[in-house]
Amino acid sequence: MYKHKRTAILIGLLLCMGSSTLMQTYFSSALPTISNRFQSVDFYSWVHGSYILASSAVIIFSSGLCQKFGNKKNFMVGSILFGMGTVIAPFSHSMLHLIIARIVMGIGAGIVIPATYGIIGEHFEKKKYSSVFAAFAVVQILFNGLGSLSGGYLPEIASWQTIFYILLPIELLSFWLVLKNISDTVFTQHFAPFQIKQHLVMISAILLTTLGIEQAYHNHYLLLFLGAILLFYVIWKDAKKGNLLLPKEFINDRFLRNLCLQVFFLGAFYNVCLAYLPTLMQFSMGLSADTSGNLLAIFVVLMGIGSVLGGIAKISTRLAILIGWFTCLAGSIMMQILFTLSIGMLGFGSGILMSVLLGCTASRTQGHAAGVNSTAHLVRNFGGSIGTILFQFSLNYPQQYYMWGVFILALSGTLTVALSFRFELIINNNQL
Repeated sequence: MYKHKRTAILIGLLLCMGSSTLMQTYFSSALPTISNRFQSVDFYSWVHGSYILASSAVIIFSSGLCQKFGNKKNFMVGSILFGMGTVIAPFSHSMLHLIIARIVMGIGAGIVIPATYGIIGEHFEKKKYSSVFAAFAVVQILFNGLGSLSGGYLPEIASWQTIFYILLPIELLSFWLVLKNISDTVFTQHFAPFQIKQHLVMISAILLTTLGIEQAYHNHYLLLFLGAILLFYVIWKDAKKGNLLLPKEFINDRFLRNLCLQVFFLGAFYNVCLAYLPTLMQFSMGLSADTSGNLLAIFVVLMGIGSVLGGIAKISTRLAILIGWFTCLAGSIMMQILFTLSIGMLGFGSGILMSVLLGCTASRTQGHAAGVNSTAHLVRNFGGSIGTILFQFSLNYPQQYYMWGVFILALSGTLTVALSFRFELIINNNQL
């Protein structure tokens, strides 16, 4: 019976994550039509950026709330907020109203993310983590595609609000599946006082950094520089005080810190591929839009296959990570020789790393799964955002600059995992 409950919980969590993912790519495709309906381009980028700002800012804070109040209560609150945003958004009469709805949804998502990781830590064995994160990666890839397609077609054949009417029942089903089956008794840590002032400073640092990333897309880098300095200072002070905000596992576990660095490079690597491969193929290589779309589909499909295989393969975690990074490295080397094959290798390697790296990171937890995995999630998002900012300069240079950049990212990840073997094996052989 417990197995059925775990299956229901996993389905609910996957639907929750899928809804959030779909919304992000939906707006990327539908925003031109939405702005035309509102007859305004004011706050255009903020429809997408406000969601990222809101969700990123509260992730560390909400992971602390999971420790204090438990994952079930936080999942409930976050889901309600996300649902409220879904209900409010279709009634927006201006871009500003829509942004308010997106902020509500972003705060809800930022609260749900740590609770989701905490629920996984409570209800699934560590040896199952790679399979669980493989399922999350596949759903993310699938809903990314569905979001792009629905954003292109729904506003034309129906209305831009239609997606919210479709998503609301899915969100309610997710909410019901999780809360009906999750345990009422959760492990919480009440012995440590909640550091509200420190959390507010951390929120300010993350908010400023994320806002700086958004502004960097418009070639304004001052906020990003200031935000990065403040974030570094907050993390440094937190480490000196014994990690009151960030998980205490980061104090003594050098390998966990190394894994987070790999997660950063992975976030940069696959987001740079998704964001700029179509541009490279159409503008630098002269391929048609149809051809570039088909090649990108190869990347996405093989990324999904790699995620599944990474989750179910009966090989050591160390070997799986090495295979993932070496596949990405080989694909980046072959881009100028066998381009189609290299695209497949880039996607396949990214998929393996998506499930195995995140699963391995989750296995390093010691009672605070929400905090460790939420930190890794935030690091991956920062990696993707900073990577796409840096690679925007490649648009003004020959294609070799982009290919060299992808190679450097893959090489960085490979060197990082090689360095990790100097201080620790990934997991004891009896756990692999």
